[in-house]
Amino acid sequence: MILIYLLLFALSKASSDYYAVLGVPEDADDKEIQKAFRKLSKYHPDRNPGDKETHAKYIEITKAYEVLSDPDKRQIYDIYGEMGINDPERFNKKRGNTSRFNIEVDLADVYSGATKEITIKRNEICKKCKGTGAKDKKIALCSVCGGRGTRTTQPNGGMRIPCERCGMRGYFISEKCQACKGQKVVSGMKTFTVEVEPGMDSGSEIKFDGQGEQNPEWFPGDIVFSLRVKNHYRFERQGNDLHATVRLTLRESLLGYSKEITHLDGHIVKIENEGITQPQSEKIIEDEGMPTTEMNSHRGKLIVKFVVDYPEQLTTEQQNLIKQLLPAN
Repeated sequence: MILIYLLLFALSKASSDYYAVLGVPEDADDKEIQKAFRKLSKYHPDRNPGDKETHAKYIEITKAYEVLSDPDKRQIYDIYGEMGINDPERFNKKRGNTSRFNIEVDLADVYSGATKEITIKRNEICKKCKGTGAKDKKIALCSVCGGRGTRTTQPNGGMRIPCERCGMRGYFISEKCQACKGQKVVSGMKTFTVEVEPGMDSGSEIKFDGQGEQNPEWFPGDIVFSLRVKNHYRFERQGNDLHATVRLTLRESLLGYSKEITHLDGHIVKIENEGITQPQSEKIIEDEGMPTTEMNSHRGKLIVKFVVDYPEQLTTEQQNLIKQLLPAN
């Protein structure tokens, strides 16, 4: 756990404002930060050989991007400023729990691929107080433990025990932040762009590293979206194969058929037979099944099962005709 004395960093103004360096707001998302960095590539030394001022500017830009594009470093910077980035104590922070969410998708989504915008509710570090819980980030270190949250049993050493005076916080807040009521975090909404890749199945996971619940005491955990593929009215998936049922009349089963199947992405699969089709028989069509996640150009099979609809009853005339066409012997 980061020693409480790092909270002192929150009181000092960082020597560089990384957000200003990249020209983005403090609530900028990853895409905005990446876009800003690409835009500032004009300062790259290769484009400005011999220009020391531009080279120094690019070093500053690169450093700002390195911090703001990394969720862990960005959280440290937001709370403790630039000094906190360079302090090794930050690595002692624990990682938050992974948050998992289920997403229902259609079979067509995992056949062709799809993009889903998913918004979730999560705790976020209060931007007003930068996670200190104090108004204007004004805090006072505990005089007993010196901001560590623990003290020794003897003046010159001994066992370390929890500090009773500050309750192990290491500091006191004279006035709470009005935005978070001293809780250091506020409830917020975060929207994720989830890319559903062709060939994914129920149980497939899409992970967003370091985008979980925020708290100044730990690094954010991950967000994991797990797919749940809904049943389809026409197709049933079994591995990389698709199964479909086609109904034939008695006439079609005896004299042949020509059918069209509308696939998941709307393209038409034509099937036909000029001879007899047995009830419950199957027709296998290669490369019309699900794409594989390893190689989207490879697909499974479409397996069509035929069901023959027999008439509920026959007239006497029809019976006699069938007897003539299909003698008993």
